[in-house]
Amino acid sequence: MSETIKIGGRSSLLSRIQIHTVKQALKEKNKELNFETVFRESSGDKDLTTPLWQFAGQGIFTKDLQEDLLNHKLDIVIHSFKDMDLKERKDTTLIPILTREDVRDVLLFKKTKWINLPNEITILTSSPRREYHIKEFLKNYFPTPINNFEIKIESVRGNIQTRLRKYLDHESGGILVAKAALDRILNFQDNDNVLPELKEVKQLIRDTLNLSLFMVLPSSIFPSAPAQGALCAEIRKEDEHLKSLLTQIVDPETELTANEEREILSKYGGGCHQKIGVTVLKRDYGKVTFVRGITEQGEILYTKELADSPDLSFTKEEVWPPNAKMAARQRERLTYSIPKDVDVFVSRGYAFPLDLSVNPSNQILWSAGLSTWKDLALRGFWVNGTCDGLGESEPPEIDLILGRKPNFVKLTHMDSDKHSSVYPVIPTYFVSAPEIPIPFDTSKIKAAYWRSGSEFDIVTKRFPELLNVIHFVGPGSTFRKIKHALGEEGSKNKIFVSLSFESWAEKYIKQ
Repeated sequence: MSETIKIGGRSSLLSRIQIHTVKQALKEKNKELNFETVFRESSGDKDLTTPLWQFAGQGIFTKDLQEDLLNHKLDIVIHSFKDMDLKERKDTTLIPILTREDVRDVLLFKKTKWINLPNEITILTSSPRREYHIKEFLKNYFPTPINNFEIKIESVRGNIQTRLRKYLDHESGGILVAKAALDRILNFQDNDNVLPELKEVKQLIRDTLNLSLFMVLPSSIFPSAPAQGALCAEIRKEDEHLKSLLTQIVDPETELTANEEREILSKYGGGCHQKIGVTVLKRDYGKVTFVRGITEQGEILYTKELADSPDLSFTKEEVWPPNAKMAARQRERLTYSIPKDVDVFVSRGYAFPLDLSVNPSNQILWSAGLSTWKDLALRGFWVNGTCDGLGESEPPEIDLILGRKPNFVKLTHMDSDKHSSVYPVIPTYFVSAPEIPIPFDTSKIKAAYWRSGSEFDIVTKRFPELLNVIHFVGPGSTFRKIKHALGEEGSKNKIFVSLSFESWAEKYIKQ
């Protein structure tokens, strides 16, 4: 191997940012080595008119670079991992590197279209997966009455700045882009002045965002392309020295999630022509997998699961809430006061008062889960994103596209645990204790699903024997609260996470 290591990739701005980021990371670990960057246009960069799905299996963004690698014109090629086909490689090796960026997609929608309420809207995207997902998404999560309008999809190709310019010049209402692309460009600091156009492109992105409303699309119903947001390095298979260097900058979580997503897609054939999204998230309570789409044979896919769930089952008489149906609770609205211009996090639809308004031009509206998002959309509110039912500790990660840190207050009920909340709490309603049937024989109860910390407190104070059953909760603050309440010994093998009450009942209750 030569004294200078040549790192190459595509010549787009985003690709060069990725290559320089990798070069910096390698240089920090290996100060004695020299690294040279090489950029070239790929076949896919030259042809901006043919839809991507028509190139399926041709490696239009990678083939030319792989040939340079095998001809020893390059030593390392840096790719967006999502661009790599799923075929077994004979002469090269792929190594996932660095920490993965946000995996989610973003919908940008022109404020002028929002204000003028057109009869139809056009969404720009060249991805069959995004096209498949967005049509269903708009029906349920766009504010009424826009969700009743005709939705058209139009293909758009090119690098991120080309696509954004086409979006601004087009009569379209919106465009779908990978959030990772926006984040990488906005976050890159060009201290060595290696990217002369970076400042201009950053300004283009900022101008586009200022003219648009945005939605960060939830992974549970809008999973990404496998390995989206991840980078990988391709090297010659025999080059053990470079493999050793690159291993220094491997992030284990990125390696796990990106490879698993690719493996899942490979079961259905793979390729950018597929209308299938796959997202794997690693969290402290377990590994979450979302799969959604349609196969070439017409099979509808929709998976939302948490790995390593216990092998248990119960009858309806053996669980709280009684008969595996949510215990009824009465709600009553409270007088509230919200500071001006704060961003609003909504725990449940009912927590958002009828007389409250949020200005989507300068305030962020975030929901705890999808049912809350849908409730708010039906009332005509623009929701920017959601914790996707995974708990409020799921970070929004919108500082870069927002241009500031969000300043959330949380709207919830009066007995919500303020100490375990991520955001300052503003109570907007009172909720009564859950209704308990008469008679209620606690000796039969073997398991309980708690939808909130307050429900756990109320019921276990009245029936302390229920502390000894097996506990199920959603991810987030309720899980942390109950785990703390049970203590280190009490929580061992007695508390488990389910992604929702419905999924818990379906999995664990005998029908």
